[in-house]
This record gives sequence, C-alpha cells and structure tokens, in this order.
Amino acid sequence: MLTTEAGRFLRRIALPLAATVLVVAGLGLLVTRALDGVWPVSAEDGLVRTFADHRSDLWDAVSRVLSVASGAPAVIAGTLIAAGLALAAYRSWRAPLFLVGTVAAQTLVYLLVRMWVDRDRPAVPRLDDLPGDGSYYSGHTGAALALYGGIAVLLSRQLTGRVGVWVWRVLCLLVPLAVGLSRIYRGDNHPSDVLAAFVSAAAVLAIMDAAVLSPKSVWGGPGGNPRHYAHGRMPRAALVVNPIKLDSADDRARIDRIMSEAGWAPPLWLETTVEDPGAGVTRKALAEGVDLVVVAGGDGTVRECAGALAGTGVPLAVVPSGTGNLLARNLGLPIDLADAVHVAVHGRDRHIDLGGIAPDEPDGEWRYFTAMAGIGLDAAMVADAPDALKKKVGWPAYAVSAGRHLRDARMRVTLRIDDGPPIKRRARMVLVGNVGALQAGMQLLPGAEPDDGLLDVVVFAPYGMTGWAHATVRVIGRRRRDVPDVPPRQRRWRPIEHFTGRSVEVETARPEPRELDGDPIGPGTRLSVRVRPGALVVRVPDGRVAVRPEARAEPFPVALDVVEVGPAGLALPAEAAAGGGTAEAGPWADGGSAPRHDHKNI
Repeated sequence: MLTTEAGRFLRRIALPLAATVLVVAGLGLLVTRALDGVWPVSAEDGLVRTFADHRSDLWDAVSRVLSVASGAPAVIAGTLIAAGLALAAYRSWRAPLFLVGTVAAQTLVYLLVRMWVDRDRPAVPRLDDLPGDGSYYSGHTGAALALYGGIAVLLSRQLTGRVGVWVWRVLCLLVPLAVGLSRIYRGDNHPSDVLAAFVSAAAVLAIMDAAVLSPKSVWGGPGGNPRHYAHGRMPRAALVVNPIKLDSADDRARIDRIMSEAGWAPPLWLETTVEDPGAGVTRKALAEGVDLVVVAGGDGTVRECAGALAGTGVPLAVVPSGTGNLLARNLGLPIDLADAVHVAVHGRDRHIDLGGIAPDEPDGEWRYFTAMAGIGLDAAMVADAPDALKKKVGWPAYAVSAGRHLRDARMRVTLRIDDGPPIKRRARMVLVGNVGALQAGMQLLPGAEPDDGLLDVVVFAPYGMTGWAHATVRVIGRRRRDVPDVPPRQRRWRPIEHFTGRSVEVETARPEPRELDGDPIGPGTRLSVRVRPGALVVRVPDGRVAVRPEARAEPFPVALDVVEVGPAGLALPAEAAAGGGTAEAGPWADGGSAPRHDHKNI
C-alpha cells in the first residue's frame, strides 16, 4: 500500500506529467502522420523557407545568442542562479524547488516524447550543426519557457499591482517566444514544434505550481495539522475585511466555499471603517467566540487586528490585499487568495513578537506593529506615494515618492537602546523592525527575526554620492558585520548602523514624519518602542517552523501576575489592572531583567 506522501506525489506530479507526455506525443503523431500534407501543417515548410530567404548577418547573430542562451548549459546555469536568488529572497525551499523541478520535469517530458515521435527537420539550410531528425519538439523553446515562465510565476505570486504583474509576465514570456522564432529562423524546427514546446512547458508549469507552490502541495497538504474542537463542533472564523481592498462578491463566495469544504462553519463577515480600521471589529469577533480571525487587507488592517489579538491565543491569518504586505512576505505567506485561505484553515500556528509604540500624550493608547516602525525618509516615502499609482503597480509606487525626498536634510537623532547610553547621530531615517525584508526583498535589517524577542534597529545615514553607493552595496549584499565605532567625521563612510534590544527610544530635534507598518501616523519628535515577545499567534503554511520555544517561554520581558485582559486584548499586570499603570511604563514595564543590547556598524 502506498504511503500518504507517495500517493500525493503520484497523484499531483507523476500522473499529470505522464498525461502531459501522452498528450504532447499524441499531438506529434497527429502532425507527423494523420495531418502530414494537410493544411496548416503543409504550409509550415513555406513559412520556414520565407525565414531562410530573408536571413541577414544581424538576425543570424541575434538568433545565435538566443539559441545559446536557451541551450542546456545556459539553462542549467540560469536555473541554479535563479534558484539561489529565490532562496535568498523568499527564505523558503518552495521557490527554488519549483524552479529546479519545473526545468527538470520539462526536460524529462521532452526526452520521453522524443522517444515516441521522430520528425525530420525543415528542408532548408540550417545555421546549426544538428542531425536531420529530432525536430519534434523544440527543446530550446520548452527549456526557455520552463525557466522564464517559472520566474514569471514566482513574481506574479509576490507582486500585488495588476500592471506590475502583467509587465513582469510579458517580459518573462517574451524570451521563450523570441527563442521559438529564432529556432524557426535558423531552420532547426517547424512552427508546430515550437507550439508543442509551449503546450508542454505550460502544462509542466501548471503541474509544478500546484504541486510545490500551493499550500495544498505534496509537501503540505490538508490534514497535516488536524485540530479538534469541543463536542465535535465545527470551527468558525471571522473574516475582517477592508472593503477597499476586497470588495468582490466572487472573492467572498470563494472564501465561503473553501472554508465550507474544509469543514468550517460559515464565517462571520466584518468590515472595517474609517472610524474602526480593525481593532474594534476584531474585539467583536473575539466576543463571538471565533476560533480564528482572517484579515483581508493591507498592513494597516493587519496591524490593527494584531493589536486586538495580542495575548488572546486566537490565531491571526492573513489574506494579503495591500501594497506592501510586509508581514505576509516575511513569513512566507501566499499572496494568492485561495492559497491564503487554505493556509488559514490548514496551516500551523506560529508565535511571533509584537512591537508597541508608547503614546505621545500621557493619557493616550499604545499602538502596535507587526513589521516595523520608522521615522524620517521611510515615513515621508509612504506618506507621499500616490494612491492611484499604488493600485496600478503596487510597491514600485514607493520609489516615485522616495525620489522626492532623497535630498531632504538629515535628522538630528538621539537613540537609547535598553538602558544603554544615549547615541547621537545625523540620519535620514531610523527603522525599528520585527522583520528584516522590505519591498523587493530589500534587507535593511538582515538579522531581524519575528520570534527572537528582540527589536532590530537600523540607522540609515548615507551622505553624498559615495555614501549612497556604499549603502546600496551593503543593502543589496545584506551584509552586517561587527566593526568598532568611528569618529563623527568618518561616520559618513559608515552609512548604516544596526542595533538590537528590547526597548528603543528615538528622539529628533524637530518633528519628523513617522509610520507604523507602512501607515503614516503623523509627525513627531519621539518614537518609544517596546517588544512583546510571542504575543501574537499567526497561521503559517504547514511544514514551516511553527514555534520557537525560546520565544514562547517568556511572553513578557518580565514576570507578570496577569489578572485581566485590557483594551485591544492586551494582558495587563496586576498593578496596571488596578489602575496603577501609566503610559510611560506601559505594558512592557521593566521588572529588572537584564536587557540584551547589541550594536553593529556597517
């Protein structure tokens, strides 16, 4: 009897690939036998002769480059490079496995079809020294589509702007199309050979996408994390929706259907408003006793709901629908709606940290972030990004607004990490992060982990062209190294500094733009940040690391006698519940534990 894993492999990869071989081989036999001499197959030789009659030195050279670029050595090298970049950018084995598996599966299909179908090459002078047979089908075209189509699939799953998605798709798919035309031009293949290569590679892409990238894949199927509920009741989720981000009746129907098929009760649908961007409706969902809160919105909506869920133990699932989707990208959550809902009902729970921002006023409320808080350039960038452009192209809209502020004067900043001495700097921005990756996979905080119980801080202070070039190299290379502190006059050569700690105080000489998880919160002269380790439970794809014990062992930086749950689901210490808490002390009041502080200067 087959094991569950073997059965899934057979059902989701082996059998579909076998069917692809049969279909493509069948098309080849149809073209070479039943339709031989029948239009449109009979017209192919004329088309190839037309290409051959209009050859030129320029197009000979161009087609030669395309043929070499789609040959076996180049495709293997390109696949390995792309897989390495995908592993670094996505921090997940699924993306590189998808690329390597797609190219390997396409090669296997090609070799098997070649064993069944034998076809002579076009009767024209060929520019390549190839055997006269073996025309069906174009291996170069199939390999190019497998590689560049795979890259397009990965980018499509990570980009949210419709225009941006289609731009990348078109750019990636133009390469195999150009390769196919070059093979016809050089007299190596018939047009139907190129068409068959597209059919084969497209089928392989679809198979590997469903088998590897989807949470319902061979390596993370449903039932991998079964849950049991009291008295056999059906679990119920609340769907907190930003109607601006997800207003399609079809999308809501898909979510209802996926949850019903997974054995969940009809969800409780709740919409955010301008007055209640998420925290209030999340508390309402908790009062209804839901087992899960699914948030369909951007980083701002996720942040509001996360603050309300902190300390409750009720998991948060994310259907990424915003421009940045920082938390989703850093946790490896799928962008596709159906895949994200599947993770919500079948995934694993992972405890992550939350950051808290002290209020500006003594009687104000703490605000929370899941990804990062910032002051300076980053906040000005997100505040000025055109909304219309964000809807069209997604995160590249931030590059437009960033260009407006690159020449802004640097801030005078004073930092205090934990109980350390004040650190004075001139900087363009200061980021306090719970995760490391920003848009486009840019790592300003390469050491940040969402469940290490620490905040990571970066002081970004490039000065002049040399400073910007130095900073760019460090960010792209994701290099973080220990070096001694340097005098102020030399600090322009160290444009990036990193710190870690449990509390961070940032003060500026004048009011500066500020942001939380990509949402502007108004200018100010202060950011007072505390970490709350392991406070939020997030549903992540099955098979990933669920919980790090060291992050869960200490739910607060100090031992607290928790007596009740305060506003936004925040567990309060006994003295705060009795009315003794203050905004200055906050829920992260120091109880004497030794702070952890690290300084790195790049």
